[in-house]
Amino acid sequence: MIKLTSPIAVVVLAAMVAMGPLATSMYLPAFPAMAETFSVGADRIQLTLSAYMIGLAIAQLLCGPLADRFGRKPLLLVGMGLFCLGSVGCMFADSITVLFGYRFFQAFGAASGMVLAQAMVRDTFEPVEAAKKLAYMGSTTAVAPALAPVVGGALLVAFGWPSIFLFLAIYAALTLAVVGVGLPESLPRERRQTLHPRTVMDNYLSAISNRTFLAHALAVSLMFAGHYGFMSGAPFVLIELFEVPEAHFGWYFLFVVAAFIAGNLLGARLISKVGGHRLILVGGSLLVLAGVLVVSLVASGADTLAAIIGPQVIYAIGSGMMMPQLIAGALAPFHHMAGTAASMLGFIQMGSAATSSALVGRLYDGTALPMVLVIALAGASALVVYLSLSRRPVMDV
Repeated sequence: MIKLTSPIAVVVLAAMVAMGPLATSMYLPAFPAMAETFSVGADRIQLTLSAYMIGLAIAQLLCGPLADRFGRKPLLLVGMGLFCLGSVGCMFADSITVLFGYRFFQAFGAASGMVLAQAMVRDTFEPVEAAKKLAYMGSTTAVAPALAPVVGGALLVAFGWPSIFLFLAIYAALTLAVVGVGLPESLPRERRQTLHPRTVMDNYLSAISNRTFLAHALAVSLMFAGHYGFMSGAPFVLIELFEVPEAHFGWYFLFVVAAFIAGNLLGARLISKVGGHRLILVGGSLLVLAGVLVVSLVASGADTLAAIIGPQVIYAIGSGMMMPQLIAGALAPFHHMAGTAASMLGFIQMGSAATSSALVGRLYDGTALPMVLVIALAGASALVVYLSLSRRPVMDV
């Protein structure tokens, strides 16, 4: 059995978290091909991403309280099984409506890994150490989604887009086997919560009425909104507008994810020296800088590939620095109900991501401007919300 304090456990937890992002990024190069298959426009295909995000948001509200009552491991096993079945359903979808349904179902499974890996870290470590582990998990997790569009593009060219969902089903099955055999339960029985509706509702109200939680949760959610705005719009902007070959799309995405990993690792090294609060401020400033740059370049007519990818790399570095500190700060007040708090955090994050991806799809007009405006607005709002609501640097105590 793997000890949760070991480096191997971080890798296993990262693999669980990666399941959700993999299902987001691996099929991005297939957006234009899928639009052609189902005879729909860009906005309808981008709604498959929004449907997935909505499913993640709703599922996380259910996942946390169930895990606080029955433990982390049972919910993980059920969730990964659901993800596997949803992936198979997507592979055989014969209409865009059916695909919407299976993506929503797939998201219910992915939610377990995304919520409960964070909760297991909070079960095991104190806030500052938890932030370090989350940073290392974030950088490890980002490796798979970084390569996912490259792999997805290769699968698309060689076997067609359904093969991407077959890959996801196999990944889920293998992860389920590893977790089932090697991962211990992290929540002691004496700390488990009741499932009484009144208690669950009180726990959620306790989270959303906590100013520390709101400052960190809203900031990280708005940061995510900008990231998913890019993920939603980039396939059409890069492949259709700049005529990037589908098989090459992933390499441009790789630059952005590599920058996020760099920000994660930098934050993990610096948190003990400068504190989480300062890291959030520096990261948020980079988000604002990236937004100003990309909007200025695109609005002035200098909308080249470099003008899109360069500022997004800056945005990703800032996001990587901020995200672990914001997640750990949001969960810090809730050691007694980390699963429920992580669920509410995930609900807000995925709701923001779904909104931004749908908005980019709705506004897409054949140019990059709608996408970059959404990214810039989300990044600036993340810093403003944090500064407005944060009373003290909880990660520095």
